[in-house]
Amino acid sequence: MAPIRKRWLAALACTAAATSPARTLPEMAASNEFVICAAPDDMPFSRRDGTPAGLYVDLGRLVASDLGLALGVRWIPRRELAHRVGCDAIMGTAVVKAADRPTSWRNVATIPWMRAGAVVVDTGRSPVDTPDALRGRHVAVASGSWAHRWLDTHGVPVWVRFRTDPEIIDAVVRGDADAGVVSDVAAGWYRQQSGAASLRVLDGLLDPDEFGFDVAIDLLDTDAATLARVNGIVRARLADGAIAAIGMRYGAYRPPAGQR
Repeated sequence: MAPIRKRWLAALACTAAATSPARTLPEMAASNEFVICAAPDDMPFSRRDGTPAGLYVDLGRLVASDLGLALGVRWIPRRELAHRVGCDAIMGTAVVKAADRPTSWRNVATIPWMRAGAVVVDTGRSPVDTPDALRGRHVAVASGSWAHRWLDTHGVPVWVRFRTDPEIIDAVVRGDADAGVVSDVAAGWYRQQSGAASLRVLDGLLDPDEFGFDVAIDLLDTDAATLARVNGIVRARLADGAIAAIGMRYGAYRPPAGQR
């Protein structure tokens, strides 16, 4: 794995030091809540207002229910604030490297529950059907992302004024960009909401080993018993299809690498 990509994925899995601790299972039971942190306007993953509430919120509700608890949500604009507001978990974190045992209980990833990755999207007006064709197009990507760095080093002209996948998709649909690179989940959600004909998903153009990674739940300030319990829930809900059903509610789902 390239060093740049390692740093990029590691940044997804880390949160900054702060003050308010999360809780172990007995402490969650005492408050009758399993508390997650989520962004207030980040569909298809989460939103404060409207239904459906988002992939991470629905998964959090499933885990809370299986723990016999209610779901609590702390709305934060950036994930590094999670420790400060007393969240028990962040429902999506990139698995950089599977560990046999945690080296710290401050941030501990569960077993993966989903496979995620990046895809190229276009409208078909100026089709991008091969990797080489990207070099002759203007491709919208999130500034500082792995896609930005990878495409730039491979001679693809990139447009990097964007921060989010919805902004990239909007630029492609408007015709401002010839193509874009977004998460497969964001592309699936857009096609579900706006119609499949409005956006092509070219999921074979990017190397899945370079642009794919498993996603786990990040438990904050936890312990071995809590990790074991949540891992048991994830295993059971992968097996009975409940997690896949939640993912498909938002337009796309792939099982983690170990489940395929």
